[in-house]
Amino acid sequence: MKFKLSGLLVVFTTGAAIALYAPTSVAQSSITMYGVLDMFGGYQNTKIGGKSTSMTVLGNNGELTSRWGLRGHEDLGGGYQVNFALESGFDPGTGSLQNSYRFFDRQAWVGLGSGYGEIRFGRQNTPMFAWSGNMDAFSAATYASGYNDFANWLARVDNDIAYISPKFAGTQVELHYSVGGKPGTLAGNAVYQAAIQTSQGPVYFSAAYLNAANAIASTRVQEIMLGGNVDYGMGKIYLGYFRANDIISATTGNALSNPAGKYDPAVGPVGNSAGQWHSTYSLSADYRVSPFFSVGVGAAYIKDSSSLDNDAAQWGAIANYDLSKATRIYGTISELKNYGTAQYKMTGASITTGTFLTPSAGQREFGAQVGFRHLF
Repeated sequence: MKFKLSGLLVVFTTGAAIALYAPTSVAQSSITMYGVLDMFGGYQNTKIGGKSTSMTVLGNNGELTSRWGLRGHEDLGGGYQVNFALESGFDPGTGSLQNSYRFFDRQAWVGLGSGYGEIRFGRQNTPMFAWSGNMDAFSAATYASGYNDFANWLARVDNDIAYISPKFAGTQVELHYSVGGKPGTLAGNAVYQAAIQTSQGPVYFSAAYLNAANAIASTRVQEIMLGGNVDYGMGKIYLGYFRANDIISATTGNALSNPAGKYDPAVGPVGNSAGQWHSTYSLSADYRVSPFFSVGVGAAYIKDSSSLDNDAAQWGAIANYDLSKATRIYGTISELKNYGTAQYKMTGASITTGTFLTPSAGQREFGAQVGFRHLF
């Protein structure tokens, strides 16, 4: 009898456990770890304080920002799924975090998707940042990208609620609202975004608009991005346009508190000083010499709409050689010319202190890189 009762207890316990965990075991889920390692040898030369100054450096984040991340997916059934992403940037040269104020500085969001699209909540990339590489032969990065050096778009936003539509006829729409978190106002520190991208045969085109306010909604930054590319068979021709009032033309600063999204979370996205309107124009092209080797050239110009006329121009060239699907060697060469008292500088995928020079007002700058990039 004792044995029978024990056996019944085992059967009951096992059956309860199966019933409890059956839904979880049926659902399809996955978690993927991924990342980027990018380092380069860089050289820059410019005049600072009337003196020719050169810098040779082992730098981080030339073509892509080094990072590691986790992304996950769970199938809920009925066409619904839960998705998430956590992503942290770092400098491989020192192992330090890209952003000392936060660990997952790049992305930290969770979303619910279906055939009607996806809704996401959390820290997210802006469409401008995500799509800018489709408008530039330099992928909107490296010393050589004038589009990246001049067009200072907001890269990512906290507390963002986003709707991402399904693709219809090659077209996708995104709508974003970032909750400012200021008591008594929905406008303070809020960020609004609307964007559309489409692929039609060999043609890709996208457009995005961003409107961000400071804590009391007295200063607003507005950004407009337009551009795309055409695949001509052996490469692509790229066009990029960006207009914003975030850059203060008399300096290298801007009205954005955090153009790269690296600010102290206690600080809002926009400061209290309005910037001047600037327009950036970019034209570039690449050519596939082989499936593994490509070259590209391009030029960009930024027009200061204020009376200061602090314009700037830049040309650049790049070569990419893929050792495998995951590993690339790249090299760039470029020259930037500042006019008036402008002080634009060559940066990269993510600025790291000590890996760039800031020219004196109105000075030229020359730069070159040889880099190594690995995806995992």
